[in-house]
Amino acid sequence: MPQNIVISDFKPNDLEYVLAIEKSVFSSPWTFEMFQDAVNNNVTRFKTAKLLENGFVSKICGYVVYWILEGETSILNIAVAQQFQRMGIARQMLDYLEADSTANDSFDVFLEVRPSNSQALGLYLNNGFKQIDVRKKYYVTEDALILHKKLGNFTP
Repeated sequence: MPQNIVISDFKPNDLEYVLAIEKSVFSSPWTFEMFQDAVNNNVTRFKTAKLLENGFVSKICGYVVYWILEGETSILNIAVAQQFQRMGIARQMLDYLEADSTANDSFDVFLEVRPSNSQALGLYLNNGFKQIDVRKKYYVTEDALILHKKLGNFTP
């Protein structure tokens, strides 16, 4: 797992790189307008994973967009640039999101994933997420698996 990754708040000049990653890894990528809506929504948390080289931020290698609302966290979008996949960066972003969630009294994380996205599905299942339902035709041509992870030892 790379130690030279820093996760920080999205900055407007990050959008060009985020869009490039989005278009390269998803068959139905978010549009510029969708990212702008996320940025302009005060509930949205938008984080980037940046590679550090020689002590300086050199490039964005991934990002995560999520909400923490009413005690639940919803992952809206998460991606890692192809050349940085399978290096533990997505796991680091999930760890960050989970720590942020518990710090903000959210102990349930939800997301939707395509059944055909075996790499993402493997990441989630190997990190404690469980399938709880299916959304039919969520992706128009494909269903979505709804995954959930309970964080911490919280009991209401």
